[in-house]
Amino acid sequence: MLMKKLLIFSAVLALFFCGANSVFAKTDLSITDTDITFSKDNPFEGDNLRIFCRVFNVGDTDVQGYVLFLNNGKEMADPQPISVKANTYDDVFIDWKAKFGNFKIEAKIVGLNLTDDNPDNNKTAQRNVFVDLDTDGDGIGNTQDLDDDNDGISDEQEKAIKTDPLNPDTDGDKVKDNIDVFPTDPTEWRDTDNDGIGDNKDLDDDNDGLSDEQELLQYGTNPLSRDSDNDGLSDDQEIYLGTDPNKQDTDGDGVIDSEDSSPLDPSIGQAGLIGAVAKWFKEKPYLYAVVGAVAVVIIILLFRRKRK
Repeated sequence: MLMKKLLIFSAVLALFFCGANSVFAKTDLSITDTDITFSKDNPFEGDNLRIFCRVFNVGDTDVQGYVLFLNNGKEMADPQPISVKANTYDDVFIDWKAKFGNFKIEAKIVGLNLTDDNPDNNKTAQRNVFVDLDTDGDGIGNTQDLDDDNDGISDEQEKAIKTDPLNPDTDGDKVKDNIDVFPTDPTEWRDTDNDGIGDNKDLDDDNDGLSDEQELLQYGTNPLSRDSDNDGLSDDQEIYLGTDPNKQDTDGDGVIDSEDSSPLDPSIGQAGLIGAVAKWFKEKPYLYAVVGAVAVVIIILLFRRKRK
């Protein structure tokens, strides 16, 4: 009889403890907005971005399931499997090539093998992310960059002159907008003589009175320089005088043509004494002060001598 009572008591205790275990066992996964992270802050369009999600198991049962990632409500990839032991966490991620714009990235737990006893803390978590453009690749997003295409002209200036602030060469002529005199005309980019006519259309690029064709084919002078030999006389002046526009000292007497009174006669090298003195003072302007000081001293000495 006693043995029978002991067996009944043992069965009751077993049922009690089993029931207690079933009552206190808890399945509970947790996910919050801060559990979604990105491999790069402030991403730019074209970046390969990795999106992470961390799922915590705050219950005392091991749980398996999936995390689903969404972008503006659309699935971004297949659900990622998770296996989370009690009081630990599991990380999952997907890769995404970022595009320009504002996006709402969400992660939610789905397909659990056990029913979550506290679903309130594993509702969909979300993070908002803005993906900027970086047209010139300088690491500064276009929303903060004052010169999006890095062509040396600010975006505001480009709007004013009607060039493309996202293209350093608006007209596609291989010359950047900041040095292109005609940035919206693919046929012109330079105006040597600043007459408003591009060099490709201008028949006299340097405006020296000789056509480009004459300079290239007849005289061998530089069609982009009014004074090919840099002697102080323009090319057309030299042609008129009969001097060599490609030679600073036509007669070889040591005096450049513009300062030679007879640039075609090697026996006459100076424009006379006055010309030589003028040239001397021109090359050494400090001599004016020296001569002035000497003149003052002479005048003082003469004045003292006269008084005696």
